[in-house]
Amino acid sequence: MKLAVLQWRIAFGKVEENKKKLLSFIEPLEDALVVLPEMFLCGFDYERLREHAKPCREVLEELKEISQSKKLTLVGTYPEERSGKFYNTAFVISDGKLVGKRDKIKLFPIYKEGEHFSAGEGNPVFETRHGRLGILICFELRFASLGWELRKKNVEIIAVPSMWGIKRKDHLKVLSRARAVELQSFLMLSNAWGETGGEDYAGCSAIYDPWGEILSFSESGECLLLIQADTKKVEVVRRTIPVIDD
Repeated sequence: MKLAVLQWRIAFGKVEENKKKLLSFIEPLEDALVVLPEMFLCGFDYERLREHAKPCREVLEELKEISQSKKLTLVGTYPEERSGKFYNTAFVISDGKLVGKRDKIKLFPIYKEGEHFSAGEGNPVFETRHGRLGILICFELRFASLGWELRKKNVEIIAVPSMWGIKRKDHLKVLSRARAVELQSFLMLSNAWGETGGEDYAGCSAIYDPWGEILSFSESGECLLLIQADTKKVEVVRRTIPVIDD
């Protein structure tokens, strides 16, 4: 199974430009699980969330078609408006279908997310052709309870779409690797890199295996991380060091 993580400098408030960047990254990919940065189409452009919501939905429809033709599972987040409220919503698209969504539960106070987004509630596991997938969105890496909920549901892969600031870069590296070890799962961190919207982002995108080994990592720059993985390793690790009654 192929696991792919994307990292790039998000163009602030420019949906079409970010879409083009995404399409150039995934053009060579076939039959892979691909994790995209948080808010990858527009960044945290709070003043224009309503303006961005519709074109973001349209991009998701395009991604369904690409997912079907290229046998991709795609994970990212975008601004979604429902009943007059906005959510930082993660999506899982696989084999041309929207498998499901999950709103960000823990909103980051330093970026004032709570002033612009409503908090989500559910923390599901998604069944895809590439395995049982759970999502932790950026700041949620700090909340062990959210990861443990997913572990109890027998998750195999944790996708982490992020826009994590460079001032807390060391925290990101420690927490992402620690969650892979703690949850005995593959962990795929896709973070933004560079300056956008007046904030510098940390990069440090990575793929970790269930032992916490670094399979691929990029501290800076725009890149596609791509590795071959076997989810049977999850079972081996959990059988070797049992930490929960499955």
